[in-house]
Amino acid sequence: MKMKFYISLVLLLFGTQTVFAQKKIVVEKIRCLSIMGPVMSYLKEDDVRKNIASQLNQTLLKYQLLPVSDTTSLTIDFLEDGKDLQFVKPDFTDKDTNNLHLYLDIFEIDPKGFFKHSENVSSDTDLIKRARSVFSLESWILTAGKKVIFHEGLSLVITPAETPAIATFYRSAIRFGDLPVSIKGFAEVIKAGTNILFDPKNEMALIELKAAPVYLADNYILPKTINKPRIYVSNKKNISTYPYTGGSEMIRNGEPVYEEIFLKGKKPKTYPDDITTVIKNTAHYLTSDFVFLKQEWRDVARDKNYLLQLTTQVDPENQPEMGLAFAFTNFLKGSFHYLLLEKDTLAKFSIERAVMDNKNKIFTDIISNGYDSSSFYRINTTTKAVPVIYDYIATGKIGDHDFEIKCSGFRNTIKEIFYDKKLVCIVQGKYRPEKFVIFDASLTPELLNRLFMIGFNRFFE
Repeated sequence: MKMKFYISLVLLLFGTQTVFAQKKIVVEKIRCLSIMGPVMSYLKEDDVRKNIASQLNQTLLKYQLLPVSDTTSLTIDFLEDGKDLQFVKPDFTDKDTNNLHLYLDIFEIDPKGFFKHSENVSSDTDLIKRARSVFSLESWILTAGKKVIFHEGLSLVITPAETPAIATFYRSAIRFGDLPVSIKGFAEVIKAGTNILFDPKNEMALIELKAAPVYLADNYILPKTINKPRIYVSNKKNISTYPYTGGSEMIRNGEPVYEEIFLKGKKPKTYPDDITTVIKNTAHYLTSDFVFLKQEWRDVARDKNYLLQLTTQVDPENQPEMGLAFAFTNFLKGSFHYLLLEKDTLAKFSIERAVMDNKNKIFTDIISNGYDSSSFYRINTTTKAVPVIYDYIATGKIGDHDFEIKCSGFRNTIKEIFYDKKLVCIVQGKYRPEKFVIFDASLTPELLNRLFMIGFNRFFE
């Protein structure tokens, strides 16, 4: 038995070792099963099959000195989930007794189920949190007399890698499962896994493989961002740093603060007439609580402190369908949300939630890596195009200029920023900017930072 080790794999560098000299190997069968979703449909593509056959030839020749007899085709059995899995039953007939015969299983497993078994527990306790899927590889090499002379297994834990992608994560679609790798990424996963599996020096049974996440195609983000240069943001704790216009920008966000508004009771407080009137005329006023949501921000380079203040209604008769995390997202209607610089009001805006846009579409039958036009792939599904539903839209004035920030993507992870009715920036990130594309070079860094403070506030769940 091999000892079990765990590593996080980035580069694969292996030596060579002779095991089976002067023989060929016949790839008899690959069995596939996925309990997660449509990932195994990649193996129905001729190009993918040929790619894997070629990879197996290179790998087996490198580590076992065994060339594959046929590198142009593969026999693949697609197994059904829920049925009892049988052990491999060698059923080949080969008159050439010098040939060896390979059977390979590629099973995709739900990470939660996988890590429930004690033998799969990793020393990296956060691995289960990062895991998006697990591919279990198991191989058998048999002689012409059907004697097993090689039998090894390997588990590949797939975790998301950093990529240039700005798009909607695949899992945001209404789906029967998840899709942890693209069609290109799947071929790379199998290549990396078999390189380890067939290496005689390998003593590892559990490997972490970082793979680029999968994104859905659309007609409103990808057409604008593909092949455009990205600006990357470094986020450490509550500080976001990024290069812009030849300098370095740094903004720092504070913790969310909740301040109840007291208009009722024995000791009501005094507030501006306009907001007081709107609150008192809001439906369910008597049974609701109203709260100021506050978050401090700092533009470090310019030594300026800001306060973002939103106003929300907590209505016990209208509980959020998405759960308690959204309890403070019933924002007061009207322009009662502000970005303040000390005592000055820099921005005043309204907030809408769950706004459908029938012109902007997400194509749930097409996936990509989120940045490369050659990565588009049509998966087998009956759903085609669905309208974009914006989680939040903030619309108002910043100074004397119109602005709009439209939040979409998977759980509010894409922001489109408009200034004076023109698209000036598209950003990936939820509470902090991660990477973005600029469409207007005249956008000043100070203004961009202020727009980020509004769009990346902690209250947009």
